[in-house]
Amino acid sequence: MAIISLLIYNLLMGLTMGSLNCPTGKSNPLQFHLVRQCQRAAADEALALENTSSLEDCVSLAHEKRGLALNYAPGGAKRRKNIYDQRFFGKENHKQQHLRSRLSVFEQPGEFFNCHVLQCPQNNTFSGMVNDSRFDYYSLYGRPTAIRNYSCVPEVGLFVVYTQPSVYLNASLACSNSSEFTGSLAHIASEYRTTSLAQWLLEFNRKSQPRGESNVFLAYVGLVYNSSTSLSRLDFRNSQRESLQCFLYRAWDAGHPRFGRELSNASCVALTPQGTWQTLNCDRELPYICEIHTARPTGTWENSDSELDIGPNAVFECND
Repeated sequence: MAIISLLIYNLLMGLTMGSLNCPTGKSNPLQFHLVRQCQRAAADEALALENTSSLEDCVSLAHEKRGLALNYAPGGAKRRKNIYDQRFFGKENHKQQHLRSRLSVFEQPGEFFNCHVLQCPQNNTFSGMVNDSRFDYYSLYGRPTAIRNYSCVPEVGLFVVYTQPSVYLNASLACSNSSEFTGSLAHIASEYRTTSLAQWLLEFNRKSQPRGESNVFLAYVGLVYNSSTSLSRLDFRNSQRESLQCFLYRAWDAGHPRFGRELSNASCVALTPQGTWQTLNCDRELPYICEIHTARPTGTWENSDSELDIGPNAVFECND
């Protein structure tokens, strides 16, 4: 009898979780895409510098540290030396040797570590890249997005804040239908995401003041209650239609969530720079935050040539 009761309980829980559309570990596997061969990104502020036995181990480390990009040196006969390093074409003089000897191991990551886990991916200009035939560069985002005014929130993702006020529906459509990136209104259902994005808004406002631009005190994010689709009053849904009840974190401001008469059919959520959530009438016009999605999986890392960047700075000579 106890076994039958347990089976019925598990079945009901499965149906409930299904109706809430809760994410699973297999929902959206994050994949690192090969973007540049024979180049590495600067690792001055790397999340981790390690020697790993394989690319897979380096990727696992990147997932553990919430890295958004990585450098990896595959090794092998053709990749053990950096053909762009002048030391291999001429003897290093005493001054160069002295300067190099004063650098710590962590100031020379390319010399001592084959796996560099990075906070953020490179932007459109690839200005932080170094020619190094030992390494290849990988990113969760594949090639950089075409839009130029996006920001990286380290260990979280890439975001764009739009200061031109809009009602919630139009803000959501602007994020999901953009011709410049694949995205949606920002996902905030974790403490790390909420606090990081709030800090980012504070920094955005600080930089906006000297330019005479408007500060952002409330910004729409991807969380909304709709009486026609939500299962209960607390069943707010994100842009992927996942219920807030699937997540443990809450950051409601005092007096929120509100369910007054004017919010009887829909209640949309905005983020404050103080790291709290507020419910508002969805017809209110506010700035909004779009999140740029990671690139979709294309197969194994070794066969992800569709993401390989072939811009003017790409280097292929090291394979010859």
